[in-house]
Amino acid sequence: MKILIDTSPLDTGHAIRGIGTYTRLLTEYLEKRSDILLVRSGTKKAENFNPDLVHYPYFDLFFSTLPIIKKHPTVLTIHDVIPLIFPNEYPPGLKGRARFIKQKSALKNIKAIITDSNSSKKDIQKHLGISSEKINVVYLAANPDLKKVNEKEIRRVKRQYKLPKNYVLYVGDINYNKNIPQLIKATRSLPQHVKLLCLGKSFIQQDIPEWHWIETQLALSNVVSKVKFLSNVPGGAITDMAAIYSGALCYVQPSLYEGFGLPVLEAMACQTPVVSTNASSLTEVGGDFAVYVNQDAESIASGINKVLTWNKTKRQQKIKAASSWSKNFDWEKTAQETANVYKKVLND
Repeated sequence: MKILIDTSPLDTGHAIRGIGTYTRLLTEYLEKRSDILLVRSGTKKAENFNPDLVHYPYFDLFFSTLPIIKKHPTVLTIHDVIPLIFPNEYPPGLKGRARFIKQKSALKNIKAIITDSNSSKKDIQKHLGISSEKINVVYLAANPDLKKVNEKEIRRVKRQYKLPKNYVLYVGDINYNKNIPQLIKATRSLPQHVKLLCLGKSFIQQDIPEWHWIETQLALSNVVSKVKFLSNVPGGAITDMAAIYSGALCYVQPSLYEGFGLPVLEAMACQTPVVSTNASSLTEVGGDFAVYVNQDAESIASGINKVLTWNKTKRQQKIKAASSWSKNFDWEKTAQETANVYKKVLND
């Protein structure tokens, strides 16, 4: 199969986000397959390449990321439709609404859609009016280089980034659906010696509503001294990330909604207990191996405190089971199932 994959997300700000990780790892694993000749868009090879199929691994609801006229059969990945689930929190504006009409029109002649979870599949059907038969669920996986590291590495990153001695960890963005204010509020109810570490490029002072909500909650909950923001971990610093995960008392995913929830698997791979809200796709990703909570601060704090009470034996049992579960998700399987979608399209 001759496949052209659109790797343009790797040339934008998406390169260090989940979309960039997905595009990069999927491309690398598809390139290893003997049944696929894969060419990346924008390369010399792509200039005179005549593919059997084109794959766009990213779809923006409010920007023109998908051409209306397609010269080749096209497969599209839609990770989630979060802005359509919370329309008041993600107002597209007039231009965005016009582009949304154009993007919906561009979906009409797509041969197949790939999405990250059954939760996202239902939402794509509901909000974009696409039939169930066209939507294929292909789970993601953690970066295979993320795994538990030794105490020496943990001490190194704690020194390097001036991390608290005892911390619970959140990794990700600060968008509305991430529910960060409730996570900050939950910090009030944790033991005095336990801090919250929030890691992500967006945890810097900025003039946007999401940051103002965070600052307001810090002041209201009086937890400025209990929260550390870390925004300077380089995107490719996998060893540092593995050590930061490994050094956490637990990982917390406080989201109102996720299309997948990759940090849940990343934490499990690093043998760190996971506390997660029971929202959307997160129960698919965490299986029976996360501590599930509601989306309010009291419930989140209760889940974290539950993990903190585990003795050493119980903690080891829990993280071992979760680590085994996380191995069900791997990039070879993701690439295999993606290739199956290609075959299905080309054989129809």
